[in-house]
Amino acid sequence: MKKLLTFILLIIGLNGFATPQISDILIYNGKEYEWNGYSPAFKYFEKNNLQPPKEAITTTANYSVFIMTYEIINQKLFLIDVEIIIEEESEYGPDYPPDWVDKSVFKNYFPNEKRILMDFYSNIQLIPYGESIDVTKDDWTDIHWENYLVFEIKNGSVTTELNLNYKQLNRLKRKQFRAFKNTNEYEKAVESEKENLVGFNEFRPNKFTVDEYLELIILRLIKQLK
Repeated sequence: MKKLLTFILLIIGLNGFATPQISDILIYNGKEYEWNGYSPAFKYFEKNNLQPPKEAITTTANYSVFIMTYEIINQKLFLIDVEIIIEEESEYGPDYPPDWVDKSVFKNYFPNEKRILMDFYSNIQLIPYGESIDVTKDDWTDIHWENYLVFEIKNGSVTTELNLNYKQLNRLKRKQFRAFKNTNEYEKAVESEKENLVGFNEFRPNKFTVDEYLELIILRLIKQLK
């Protein structure tokens, strides 16, 4: 995969400060999805002190340096590629700024492997896909997606997989939150998310209550679906 980043530089030029982040990738049933949020392979790299090559470019478009590609194969989550961004001479010649392209370095770290099982990873993983939808109310716009993949992962094995539209996802969140509220973890979350709720509500004309906020982020607070 070759990913030219000219469009990122263009967006920076137009907006002054906006830098879109390069997402990691999930391959599922032969299709490619963006994997945003927590990326488990980084924990593996940190634990094993695996450092990026010197040629890797650090950019505000990719704070993590690496671009990880995962694939779900036979209900298990594998890391199948690791990429970095490097500079190459422009296709237009040396008088032009260099191109930024992706380079696979998977074999640098795993020379004898085709894929690495993420057997330490247990979480609820949410993968939005489809068209993004803007919902504007009281001069405030929230964005959601048409569809979501939801994976319950335990020790690298996918124990539950769901393909939901936005309304179905909200029903799932309500169900999970009702169960969560009856656990000891609820009071801990109320306290630990207090500061995040203040920041979330700071500019919103319609403020979320603590329960509304915890329901919104419930899939980040649990590791198992009820």
